[in-house]
Amino acid sequence: MRKTLLLASSIAVVIFSGCGSKQYYKPEQTFSASSSTMGDSIVHYSRDGATLASGKVLTEHQAVKIELDKGFYFINHSVNAAITADNQGHCHLVSSKGKVASIKFPQAVVGASIVGQYMVYVLQNNNFGVYDFATNAIVYNNKSEQAFSLDARIANPLQIDNLVVIPTLDGKLVILDLTTLKIAKEMYVSTEKTLNNIIFLGRLNNTLVASTPNKVLTVNNQGKKELDTAVSDVIIDRNAIFIFAKDGRIIQLDESLSVIAEKKFKFAHFSVATIYNDKVYALDKQGFLIVSNKSFSHHKVYKIDEIKGYAFVSDGTLYYNDDILKLGDLSYE
Repeated sequence: MRKTLLLASSIAVVIFSGCGSKQYYKPEQTFSASSSTMGDSIVHYSRDGATLASGKVLTEHQAVKIELDKGFYFINHSVNAAITADNQGHCHLVSSKGKVASIKFPQAVVGASIVGQYMVYVLQNNNFGVYDFATNAIVYNNKSEQAFSLDARIANPLQIDNLVVIPTLDGKLVILDLTTLKIAKEMYVSTEKTLNNIIFLGRLNNTLVASTPNKVLTVNNQGKKELDTAVSDVIIDRNAIFIFAKDGRIIQLDESLSVIAEKKFKFAHFSVATIYNDKVYALDKQGFLIVSNKSFSHHKVYKIDEIKGYAFVSDGTLYYNDDILKLGDLSYE
């Protein structure tokens, strides 16, 4: 009995020691950054936008005011309209003049893009399909394996000529031919059982770039390349891919995923990242904002408040907690 108790005590010590041993990024020097209160807060966050409590919507390039019905949040936008949805399967297409269309799906819309007369969508239960505005009907519907845990940065479908790449919630890319409404190809980015949805989907020249929280994939005429690493964020800038890894690394790669430059900020846990005016910005969850050149040969670290919820960058402005910070005011020099 005494040996059993000693063993149990030893196991408990190991467990609680592990729980208390989480390590944090500790920069050698920090600088102050001046923010201002916006009197608003982010209540919903997605890959391509954020919804504020006031109803204002943040996209990568601008902050806009649209008419959001109660319980609705921003999903994506096209040239003339924004896609909004609620948790009950209602989906609205909203322009500057008001609501353009209203659709009811059996599950909540978590990803969608407007492609001509179609809306290509992904639902919360991992069903995906095509809604035709000309006939006001679903003209294609399919389903993938249900995913029970998701990363909030759900990527939206991507159009490439007559094809649309649909990112599913279980780490798969479904390439659908919109002229025939038939699947041209399917491929998995990764096959983890949890938190495996596509969090980034983009195009660099003729290369398709996709990422889950566990792996980065590039596909082109020369084949496909993979990078196995835990991912916080991915950014395409000009002819390079920037990976913000969960181990604190920031990596610049080419289309073949060959490393161009790399810098590790030990134990940094990135909340949001962007590239603005040829500078790399990466925000650690403790409130350390790293500003670097693209080769990572020079950087400065600014201290702001610890990030308590979502953070988002829109048109060179960082929105976090109830504050805003102009990134153009900060530099690595």
